Order: sequence, then structure tokens, then C-alpha cells
Amino acid sequence: AAAAADGGPGVVEMIAVDDHGKWLVRTPRLPFKRNGSGDVTAALFTGHYTETSDVKESLRRTASSVYDLLENTYEAESAELRLIQAQDVFAHPRMQFDAEEL
Repeated sequence: AAAAADGGPGVVEMIAVDDHGKWLVRTPRLPFKRNGSGDVTAALFTGHYTETSDVKESLRRTASSVYDLLENTYEAESAELRLIQAQDVFAHPRMQFDAEEL
């Protein structure tokens, strides 16, 4: 995930590319950072891609799952990512974010 250059300071963007296209998903930026969020993002994307073989769908699922994890962590004011508490959104993302083709 990378901070949006054109989306403003309140946005996080993730991009995924394969032989069929380039996809972008935007999520709100939460006002904090926790170590391990990039590792979780990579692991979830890999898991979703292994299951679906679809880059766009994997990106959508990953963005939704990671956002819910971070939102849960932020609201709990936890110093550590709340991985156990977020396990349901890893398996069943709410799908609140869509990916657009670039």
C-alpha cells in the first residue's frame, strides 16, 4: 500500500497488476500506523489470489480485510494489530471497497 500522491493525505491506495489489467483501490487513511500491516496485506493478498486467481477480486478483498483490521485496532487503541479479533473479516471480507481499472 502506498500513500496517495493525488488522492490527498486522507487516502491510501493499493495497486495490483497482472497480464489482464491494472487495478487500483482506495481506502480512507486511519490516523495511526502499526507495525505489521504491510505483512498482513501481502499475506492476505496472496491467500485471496490463491483462492480466486483473480487480481481485481483479491485486491478488493485485501483492502476490505486490512481496513477492518486497522479500524478495529484503532478503535481499541491497541498497540498491537488485533489479528485474532479480525480473523472473520480475513475469511469473509465485508467488501466495502471496489477496485477500478487503470
